[in-house]
Amino acid sequence: MSVLATGHRSSQFRRPRRSARAAGDVRESHGGRRLAIGITIAAAITVAAHFAHAVALQPFFLPGLGPWGAWMALGAVVAVGALSRIAWRNLPDWLYILLLIGLIAPVWLDVSATAGLLYLGVTPTAAAAAAAVLMPVAAIRGTRVSLIVASAIGLVLGVAALVQFDSAGRHTVTGLAVAASAVFPLVMVVLTIQGFRRLVGRELDLSLVQSTVTTPRSAVGMRASEELAQLDFDAETLLDDVGSGRLAIPLPDAAAERAGSVAARLRVRLIEGRNDTWLRHAVTESAYLSDRVTVDDPSGLAGLLSQEQRDGLLFALWLLSGTHQKRGATPLLVGVTCREADHGHDADPSSFTLSIEVAGVARRHVDPATWDAVGSVGRHDVTAGTDSFRIDIDCRVDPTTPVNAPAARAAARPRGS
Repeated sequence: MSVLATGHRSSQFRRPRRSARAAGDVRESHGGRRLAIGITIAAAITVAAHFAHAVALQPFFLPGLGPWGAWMALGAVVAVGALSRIAWRNLPDWLYILLLIGLIAPVWLDVSATAGLLYLGVTPTAAAAAAAVLMPVAAIRGTRVSLIVASAIGLVLGVAALVQFDSAGRHTVTGLAVAASAVFPLVMVVLTIQGFRRLVGRELDLSLVQSTVTTPRSAVGMRASEELAQLDFDAETLLDDVGSGRLAIPLPDAAAERAGSVAARLRVRLIEGRNDTWLRHAVTESAYLSDRVTVDDPSGLAGLLSQEQRDGLLFALWLLSGTHQKRGATPLLVGVTCREADHGHDADPSSFTLSIEVAGVARRHVDPATWDAVGSVGRHDVTAGTDSFRIDIDCRVDPTTPVNAPAARAAARPRGS
């Protein structure tokens, strides 16, 4: 795996703010909003179940307010939160914290009202419902804080049940079950939200990166565009200073050093731009591929692939980089190497060899759809190892676009000469 051992990884690419904001809007406007609605409905059903439980336990409470003080406090917190969500699209942090602190009231009132009654099977209801209220909050504001608060509520209910063990006996299990019911639904919501965000993040990243397959052979990606914009600004500023007389000719040492730096960066960008193909941009600009995939294509041969071949190669790399690994396995690395074919007497000049070396996963663990994607790139052979394999693809390109000068001469030379 020489490519994987010696390839230099590109610097981490950060999407422009506009692209990141657009991706966030897509996540919220489509699947994210629907997920939040579904979680809200599930939370409402859970709260209704606890309320029905409270109604069923009403005859066992001592004379007085019973559990309804806790339920009224919980209703007040939920009403303030709902109205605030309507008034502000993004709930202010200070109000969010106050609402979380406000949940202490229904929990305390409910635990106080049910203290010493566990031997009758009377358990807190509003306190458990307060944890269920955090389910939609986790979808809107983040999962960590909501999970911590729900765990704290579950801990309080668990302790309240255990301290009544001597009198409650077997009913202690019921109290502990209610404590678990305060935490378990939120744990499931957190796992669902995290899985959804990973899925949507990968799909959005793939959609954004797929725009590279339609670029010309040598094109400028998002990262290079930002670099060129900065270079243009630096050069324009320097020329404007000279033209307006703010800098004298010959340039001072500091200005001359700055001008030399701009010129050097421009030369490097021009040299790299000739071989900076869509494949390099796709890997560099992807948050998922950039950490696992390296590209070795000094001649820019990947730019000769047709759009269908590019789609297949990008999708194959996507599936390979997302292959599930066993715990403790070697980190997954994918190396892509493009080399000119050995054009002998009978060789086809309009082709080149593309190799994909995969380390850290066995061939049998690869998604079957990967081979369909690889097949759309060209005829391929697979060399498998214990926890690695290599795919050699014979890429046929448009014969009207020569791969290199020797190939062009070979294509133009009459047969039999």
